[in-house]
Amino acid sequence: MDPRTYFAIFCWPKSVYWGLLLVSLMSLHVAYGDTKVVGYIPAYKNVIAISDATDFSKITHINLSFLNPNSAGVFENGATPTCMSGISAADIAYVVQKAHGAGVKVLASLGGGVIPSCAGNWQSLLASSRAQVVNNIVQFVAQHNLDGIDVDIEGALLTSIDNSGNYTPFIQALRNALPANKLVTAATATYVGGMVPISSLPYFDFVTLMSYDAIGPSWGTPGVEHSSYAQAVSHIQTWHARGLSKDKLVLGVPFYGYGFGSYASDYSFAEIVSQFGVNAAQADVIGAVCAGCSYITYNGLPTIKRKTELALLEGSGVMIWELSHDAQGSHSLLAAIAGVIAGSPTDPTDPSQCPAWVAGQNYFTGDLVSFEGGYYIAEYDNPGYTPTISTYFWEPVPASRCETTLPGADPILIQAESYSNMSGVQLEGTTDIGGGQNVGWIDAGDWMAYAGIHFPASGDYRVEYRVASINGSQLSLDLNGGAIQLGARDLPATGGWQQWTTVTQTVHVDAGTYSLGVYAQQGGWNLNWIRISAL
Repeated sequence: MDPRTYFAIFCWPKSVYWGLLLVSLMSLHVAYGDTKVVGYIPAYKNVIAISDATDFSKITHINLSFLNPNSAGVFENGATPTCMSGISAADIAYVVQKAHGAGVKVLASLGGGVIPSCAGNWQSLLASSRAQVVNNIVQFVAQHNLDGIDVDIEGALLTSIDNSGNYTPFIQALRNALPANKLVTAATATYVGGMVPISSLPYFDFVTLMSYDAIGPSWGTPGVEHSSYAQAVSHIQTWHARGLSKDKLVLGVPFYGYGFGSYASDYSFAEIVSQFGVNAAQADVIGAVCAGCSYITYNGLPTIKRKTELALLEGSGVMIWELSHDAQGSHSLLAAIAGVIAGSPTDPTDPSQCPAWVAGQNYFTGDLVSFEGGYYIAEYDNPGYTPTISTYFWEPVPASRCETTLPGADPILIQAESYSNMSGVQLEGTTDIGGGQNVGWIDAGDWMAYAGIHFPASGDYRVEYRVASINGSQLSLDLNGGAIQLGARDLPATGGWQQWTTVTQTVHVDAGTYSLGVYAQQGGWNLNWIRISAL
């Protein structure tokens, strides 16, 4: 920012500043730039009602799902889709008109996780009639004034088409047949047999990762969460390793959850908040996550915010399945995503983007830096002040972006290498998300201490450790050089020194500022970061 711009902004009266701030927060869509927020609307629901309930200023793309051909490879009879249950040509026109009026693109999504009985055999059609299928898709896009096609052919069907040598040629032909201003995107899983082939990636404008459904009503390992933060990190790592670039990677997040035991099999996020209270919006689990237990697994507001930050750091946006599941008002997950995007600096843990008074300093001498509704706000009231540092802070920044723990703020993130003292360990470069360094060469009896860690209130805290270990190990946590012991945590075998996972521990801490210690009860593990959250 040019210093003259800085001077002009902060010389405004406070009322003018807040007025402009309100305008900037209301104009989130303009601020998105190349950031993507992709929302699915199922055709088998009331697409008009869903569209009317959705704030289009907070999204960039709509995927109408799902479109399939009939047995002859035809997608519409006149203008009516032949196999897109529950939607009419008039419904599509309504969504397209509403979306285009808000600057939002609309795509039709092909396939789906379960192919309906009205559909033809995709594998046979792409083997014998690929050119005809592609031509019919192009006609469907033109007929309905769509902005492109999302390919959501999944699982065993995807694998069989690819094994027959027909998946990438189909995507290439579709890309070549559609006008250059039309999009071709894909949704993909991240398990062997469910991933779009690497050879197809160059033909997609972007690819959304379905980072959810690790467990569901009839699949998965009992006693796990269906869409954890660690899972999102792992999926992103996999796709970067497969060659998917940051600008093409979009992280999928769920607006729904699954229930087990005495609970219903599935819930929208709106139902979770309605049935289990507003506190449920701040959690990811209701009940106890264990095999044979009764629990609901979903993503609450804090995790959606963290995943959005991750998506901006390692990708180009967020994908949502699906928009009708969202809660309204202050518990809206879509609003939480938009809030992170609107206020996000480049690096979600870059302290230069945060008020330095958090670390015991004044950010600018004479400035007022306040904490308002989860945001840090800097105001300026001295027209004669000349800035003396090159970092400017004038826009509201979400507290979740700053390394601090304040009432109402999101977790504190401690990079493992930022210790104030240690014994026996060394640093090395890490291949984990975000890069940088990790602490390694940890033997039994080694330790790291982190001074000035503030716990704002007495109570329970969740401590997350980002660790890697070939054979598994054990650490313990303490305060003030071991004067207060917080307990031990077993570490799983991850299979490699740079194969990372996140483990958690719940501790009780009295309010205060401490030196936090991590002690190696056993050796043979690496540490990348620690995250502390109030429960």
